[in-house]
Order: sequence, then structure tokens, then C-alpha cells
Amino acid sequence: MKLLKIVLITIILVFPVLGEQAKQSFPKSPMLKSFLIPGWGEHSYNSSTRGYLFNGIETILWVFAGVAYTSAISHENDLYYFAAEYGQIDDPQLKSDVFLDRVSKYDSMDEYNEQMLRNRQWDRIYSTENGEYWSWESTEKRVDFFDIKTQRYLWRQRLTYSFGAIALNHLVSTMDALYLKRRHTSLTAQPEFSNGSTGIRLSLSF
Repeated sequence: MKLLKIVLITIILVFPVLGEQAKQSFPKSPMLKSFLIPGWGEHSYNSSTRGYLFNGIETILWVFAGVAYTSAISHENDLYYFAAEYGQIDDPQLKSDVFLDRVSKYDSMDEYNEQMLRNRQWDRIYSTENGEYWSWESTEKRVDFFDIKTQRYLWRQRLTYSFGAIALNHLVSTMDALYLKRRHTSLTAQPEFSNGSTGIRLSLSF
């Protein structure tokens, strides 16, 4: 929850500076603003509805990322506790995910090794000497371990997806700021007369 609090505090402190008073201290390019903080560039063009939409999406995504991170860590801690307490596994936090996955599917190292011998997969056999021993207190505990491991994996995936969505939100907001810039760009033509000649003066404003 500590990370979630930091994210929320940061959002609360940063979003208020989207107003006019921040122009002297922060980048003046609306596209750069939106790239840094989605919605900021939209506020520069007085498109508050669009700006707050991107602000809101960014907030929700960071909150979800915080929840996903804390949930993944919580399940990881439960996973290591279960492995040590009910599976007799030494230093489970040092074991690979491949090892923990195999542990979740067999009640003991001996059962697993017997299956590998039947499959003639001798390179996958584990040994007590290498600290690879395990023996579950019961099949029910092993199943609980498997469920916790699955949840940890799912929350890790959700965290990855949330970061991808955050990056996409920055990109879309930047493109939207570029669209607003083009919409606010105007080209005017003004005739000019001097020394008996005529011409047209083009003026581009944005």
C-alpha cells in the first residue's frame, strides 16, 4: 500500500499545476506536456473536458498498477511462506519459478523424480544435496500453493498490462494535443500594396 499512497500523493500534487501559473516553470510545448502528463497539453488549449478525461484515465491506471503491485507482492510472500511451512522447502525465495511450478504439481520430490525416470528425463531429476527437496504436508496444501502461485502470476501480468496501458495513454494524449494544435492553427492572407506593386502576406498562427 506504500507505493499506492506515493502514486496518489504525486497525482494530487502534480495535476493542480496544469493551470496558467505553471507556464513559466514547465515545458511550453503542449505535445511535450501531454507526453509527460496525459491531459496537460489539452488543458493548455482550454480543452478541459478532454484534459480531465486523460487525467482520470492516468489516475485510474496508476491506482490499478499500485493495487496489482501490492497484490503480487502479497501473493509472493504467501507463496514463500507456504513453501517453507507446508512443503519443507529451504529458502524458497531463492528458487526459480520453474522449480516452484514443478513443486506445485507433485506432492514430493520423490514422486516427481519417479515420474521423470519413467519419462526418461534424467536431466530434470532433483536431489536433496542440492537443496531441492520438498514434501507437502497434504495434497490440499499443495493445491493451495498452486492457487497462490497462479494468483501471483495473474497479478504480475496485470501489472505489466497496466504499464502498457499507461504508455498508450501518454501516446494517445500526445497525439490528441497535436490534433488540437492543428485545429487551433489558422492561416490568413492579407493583400499588401507598396510602390505600385501588390502582394499577399500570409500569416500562420497557432
